[in-house]
Formats: sequence, C-alpha cells, structure tokens
Amino acid sequence: MQQQKMVAVNRQAAQQRRRQVEAALDRIEAGEYGECQGCGEEIEPRRLGAQPEAPLCLDCQSRRERRD
Repeated sequence: MQQQKMVAVNRQAAQQRRRQVEAALDRIEAGEYGECQGCGEEIEPRRLGAQPEAPLCLDCQSRRERRD
C-alpha cells in the first residue's frame, strides 16, 4: 500500500513538472521567457540554469512559499 502511495506521489510530481515545462515553452514562444510572472523583473540566469521552467524570481518564489 505504501508503495502504491509513493508511485502516486511520484506520478503527481512528474505531471506537475510537465505542466511547468509546457508553460515555460509557451513563455518562450510568447517572448516572455525569463520574465518573472510575479513582478515582471528578469529571472536570474543562474536560477534558470538550475530550474529552466521557473516562472518566478527568487524573491517572488520565497514570498509564495511563505504564504503557502
């Protein structure tokens, strides 16, 4: 049972990552890739290098995590 739960959690995480990657590809097509979806500022290249699908700069991501 625990194994099934882990498989479900991993599947959900993979689906979430896929949605994020697809959204990043849409931003590339729209010419908006690298712009923070929260504040509109440029997302640092180091962040995009580590997480290319990141929609938020570190400041906005930190604020979101504190709210959640």
